[in-house]
Amino acid sequence: MCSREADSSTIEGYRCRTCVYANFHKECAESPMEMKHPYHPPHPLSLRLLALHEASEICSCCREELGRGFVYQCPICKFFIHLLCAKKPPVLEVDKPKSHDHKLVLLPKPRPFTCDACGLLLDSPSFPWACLECGVMIHRGCIDLPRVIRICRHHHRLRYNSSPSRAHESSWSCGVCRKVVDNNYGAYSCSRGCDYVVHSKCATREDVWDGKDLEGVPEEPEDAEPPFEVIDEKTIHHFSHGHHLKLNEEDDERFDRGKHCRACALPICIHLGNTYCCRECDCDFIIHETCANLPRKMWYMLHAHRLELHTTKLENSSCDVCGRLSSGFIYKCSEEVCRFEIDVNCASVSEPFNHITHPHPLFSTSISKHYQTCSGCKEPGSYYRKTMQCIECEFVLCFRCITLPSKMKYKQDRHPLVLESGGGEETGGESWWCEICERRMDKEVMYYTCDGCCVTVHVDCVVGEDVHMMPGLYSDEWVKGEFEAAANVGCCRPFCHRCEMRCPFPIVFKKNDLHLCTLRCLRGFRS
Repeated sequence: MCSREADSSTIEGYRCRTCVYANFHKECAESPMEMKHPYHPPHPLSLRLLALHEASEICSCCREELGRGFVYQCPICKFFIHLLCAKKPPVLEVDKPKSHDHKLVLLPKPRPFTCDACGLLLDSPSFPWACLECGVMIHRGCIDLPRVIRICRHHHRLRYNSSPSRAHESSWSCGVCRKVVDNNYGAYSCSRGCDYVVHSKCATREDVWDGKDLEGVPEEPEDAEPPFEVIDEKTIHHFSHGHHLKLNEEDDERFDRGKHCRACALPICIHLGNTYCCRECDCDFIIHETCANLPRKMWYMLHAHRLELHTTKLENSSCDVCGRLSSGFIYKCSEEVCRFEIDVNCASVSEPFNHITHPHPLFSTSISKHYQTCSGCKEPGSYYRKTMQCIECEFVLCFRCITLPSKMKYKQDRHPLVLESGGGEETGGESWWCEICERRMDKEVMYYTCDGCCVTVHVDCVVGEDVHMMPGLYSDEWVKGEFEAAANVGCCRPFCHRCEMRCPFPIVFKKNDLHLCTLRCLRGFRS
């Protein structure tokens, strides 16, 4: 009757002897057919069963969808209220609201108004909570906005201000949605004086805020534990490895094409920059200098809780931002009940992000139900493939494209290859061809090129489709039993037993002595 499950075996109530599934709570079954309610003084309310098409109507009290079941409705006005909301003792005033300094009083007549706490005008009329001293009107859900919070988009705490002041007269944009902030309405600003502000509703989103009000809670000291100990000018002791690591300069040619960085899992041979190597016998540990500096704890822009760096795991993990499997280091949520995981490549992306293929900075603005197509790979976004957007134009990049190396080594070219955006003109009216697979290039998608030597290669051909997998033994829920990932560095490329083509990528997969070129082929293969 009230949309709650009614179990006559455990809860006192009524059950229809004719209709097997018609169970009613005692309090619901004994509800009056008509009542007067303080939230709607002009007319009495009638008890009625909602039609199916009315289930999405909004309760005028709690602002939630009505759902299925009985409700009270005004037969004259478009006023609906949940059965349980109607039976609760009505609150007509709030003495000490968090979002305002004075007492608020309910005005029991729904009307459209702009909330002074969040600056939003709801789609349907609602009850304003008004201050009789200063005239502000606030939504019911904005009365208890937290005073002090910590969000994942900023490194300091934020404090709620009913009218935040600017540090200068330039336009002020929200740190989450990037839209203009009107300082005539409430918003959150940095407690340490940074010129940073966030809309009230943006700051309290589930993916931005962890739900904790930190007013009166002393600030925890920032974790400053370094990822490594400096032994001498070219030697460190990284927390993830038991031996000392020696610095390899960028121009040192003594690198193994089959080795991968233990942190980001990318092949060492394509990386521009220094590395740290273990010099102990029979130890092949190697890590990029940039990866060695990854913090052990961090806040990330796409998750509300603090993350911790993990270097070992029982099996390969799937990143919750790009959706790819990764066998390198990962960041995990520090909350026990939260299973958020992200590979170190995606975790290294912050906003504003300047990408080599676009002149404007990129931001992670919001979660959209209509996922946008990536401007780099031309593939649609999804729940498992997050994107960043340009706020000045319609340019969008997924995290798979964002985390591609902007420049990289290529064994057949003395110059570095540079990542280029798609949509370019084909030179001389001729088609482009990939230097590695010798297939035609799609000029609409990202690719790597050397302008001086006119070399062009597919992204997948040079970094691989499964770019964050390095050699080793693994298991996967889609693959029965173990499988092996191996460096594809032989003189002859093996044939894939799934797609029956030469395996072109840097990593090849093996199962039951058979070769598969990608995880897609491996998962679709039945031996």
